[in-house]
Amino acid sequence: MSSVRIALIACSNGLGHVRRMLSLSLALRARGASPVLLAPKDAVLRLSMVYGIPIPEVINFESRTMRSDWLASDACCWADYLPPLDDFDEVVSDNLVEILALRPKAWLSGSFFWHMALQNFPPHKAAIAEELLAQHRPRMISTGLFAARYLAAKTNLVTVGLYALGRLVRANLKSDLLISCGRGGEAENETNTLIKSIASGDRPGNYIVWVEPTLYSYGMPRWIRPASYTPDMYSRLVAAAIRPGVGTATEALLAGARLFMFHESGSLEMAHNARQIAKNGFGGVYVSAKDAWRALVDFAKRREAMAEHANSLQELDCDGADQAACLLLKSLN
Repeated sequence: MSSVRIALIACSNGLGHVRRMLSLSLALRARGASPVLLAPKDAVLRLSMVYGIPIPEVINFESRTMRSDWLASDACCWADYLPPLDDFDEVVSDNLVEILALRPKAWLSGSFFWHMALQNFPPHKAAIAEELLAQHRPRMISTGLFAARYLAAKTNLVTVGLYALGRLVRANLKSDLLISCGRGGEAENETNTLIKSIASGDRPGNYIVWVEPTLYSYGMPRWIRPASYTPDMYSRLVAAAIRPGVGTATEALLAGARLFMFHESGSLEMAHNARQIAKNGFGGVYVSAKDAWRALVDFAKRREAMAEHANSLQELDCDGADQAACLLLKSLN
């Protein structure tokens, strides 16, 4: 099996996509395959260092698919920047449909399609994506918790569990809270206001409060700290008020935290993720970061609610990477 080479193309829109493909690369290597990760090398090195995992074989690749790239009518297709893929036995493309023009039998990965998730997506770009999907009806692997409803209609969809990166760590002492928004436009602005308000008020119990690092200011109380997003930080979380990107939501759930979710208006991806998590009983959706924080503080005071949440997590499937690796290798046989 060591001769099987699999290209894992990570959408470079944040660490969540790179994290998923890195997790899959570890599972494939454990089963004797030779995965190669096409992703921003600095992001791969950062994750490898933070999680204490081996550095995989990497081809430094920026997909150039930020929101502004997708919405620009004249931007080049991200696939134009790919290196040659002829030497690979299989290709997996995370959230990037356009790979099908180069590799019609490629697998897709992820939980949504960009042309379905972004408002004002250029119609001609969306038409190309839809034509590729209709022509090839690709195989797709998605975490069941986050999979958008339309995926099953447009692909040969297989759902798996959450992608854990490294070993699962849940501290015996749950002593911390988290406020995280990423790059969320309106959500970022209101989160900044919330953090400043918290910093000027009373400490919520004996908890340490980790906050979005770009919104942390020196001089804040010692019980407020810039989020490190390390396994140790996640392992201590009781609850998290977050804009529910798949990466942050996955890590928080794997660590046992309850999620209190908010997001900017018009973000179809975040709205879907929040609904799915709430529907499965792992958190709640709130109009604003302020409302999410108030609900979180109330939850953190109630031991019965925390115990009930811990019980609900027993149903959480955390073996997605290995399940996906098995599917890929089985298909090659």
